[in-house]
Amino acid sequence: MQRLAIRLFCSMWVFCLGMTAAWAQDDLAARRLNRTVDDQSSTKVSEEYTAFLKLLRSKDTAAQRKFLAQWEGIGQQDPEFYVCYANYYTNLAKKEVIKMTTVPPQPGEESFAINDSLGNVVGYLRGETVMDDVLSAQSLMWLNKGIARFPRRLDLLFGKVHLFGLMRQHDSFGTTILQAIEKSVDNDFQWQWSKGIELQDGKQFLFSTCQDYIAKLFYSDDSLGLIWIEPISLALLEIDPKNVPCISNLAVSNMMLKRWSEAIPYLEKAYALDSQDDIVLANLGYSHFQLQNKSQAQKYYKLLKKSKDAQNRELADEMLKLAKKLK
Repeated sequence: MQRLAIRLFCSMWVFCLGMTAAWAQDDLAARRLNRTVDDQSSTKVSEEYTAFLKLLRSKDTAAQRKFLAQWEGIGQQDPEFYVCYANYYTNLAKKEVIKMTTVPPQPGEESFAINDSLGNVVGYLRGETVMDDVLSAQSLMWLNKGIARFPRRLDLLFGKVHLFGLMRQHDSFGTTILQAIEKSVDNDFQWQWSKGIELQDGKQFLFSTCQDYIAKLFYSDDSLGLIWIEPISLALLEIDPKNVPCISNLAVSNMMLKRWSEAIPYLEKAYALDSQDDIVLANLGYSHFQLQNKSQAQKYYKLLKKSKDAQNRELADEMLKLAKKLK
C-alpha cells in the first residue's frame, strides 16, 4: 500500500509517493491483483475478447471500430465487450500535449527542467494527456452500461475512476471512489476483476487501490483534488478505524494546507497504533518543527534515527540539526 509522507531536505519539499493505480494496463495494480485472486488459469474469455486485444495492440482504430460493431450484435452478455468498447473510446479521446508547470515530476516521470539565468529551476516541461470530451463521454456510457449489467465487476467501476482522473474531473473521481467503497460494504467485498476473476481479499484490494488513488490526488497540480483525500480516507476508516495509512492521510491533507496543529492529533493516533511507522514519525517531527515545538520535534526525529532505512536516518540527522536551532 502506498503511503503519503512529507519530508524536508535542505529546505526543499520532497513528496514520497508511489505509482498511482490506473485501469486496464497498470503494472502496480496487476502485481497486486496476482496476490489477491483465485486460480487465474480457470478463467475463460471469449474469442472476441482475445481478438480485440490483438487489434488494440496493433493500434488500428478503424479495424477496432469495425470489429466492435460486429461484436455488438452478440456481445451484450460478455462483460469484456463493455471493457473493450470503453478502452476503444478512451484511447481515441487521449491527446498528448506539452505543458509547463512548477510542480516537480513524479518519480520516474520524464520532464525537462527550465532554469533561470542563475541556474535555478523555475519550472518543468512535460507531456500531459488531455481528453476529448465527446469521445470520453462515449467511454463513460459503455462503462455505465457494463456496470449496470455486471455490478460485481470492480474493474468497470474503477475504469470510471481512471477515466475521470484522465479528464481531471476531481469531483466525479472522488465520488466514484466513494461509491466503490459504499458498494464494497454492501456486497461484503465480493468483487470480480477483469476476465471474471474472483478477488480473494476484496477488502485489501479496495484499500490498496484507494490509497493509490489518494496518491494521485496528492500529486495533482490542481489543489481542488486535495479536498477529496479527507472524505475518501474517512470512508475507509469507517470500515477499518485502526488503519494507520488512512489516519496518516488525514494528517497529510492538513499538512499540505499548513494546518500543523490539526495534523498532529491524527499523527498521534497513528503513532499510538504503530510507534514504528517511519512516515508517521517523520511527519510528527516535521509538524512540531513547524510549530516551533523544539522538544517534541527532537523526540520524534530521535525515534526516526532508529529506522532501518538509511534515507530516513539521514533525514532525522538533518532535521535534528535544524531543530537544535529552535528557541
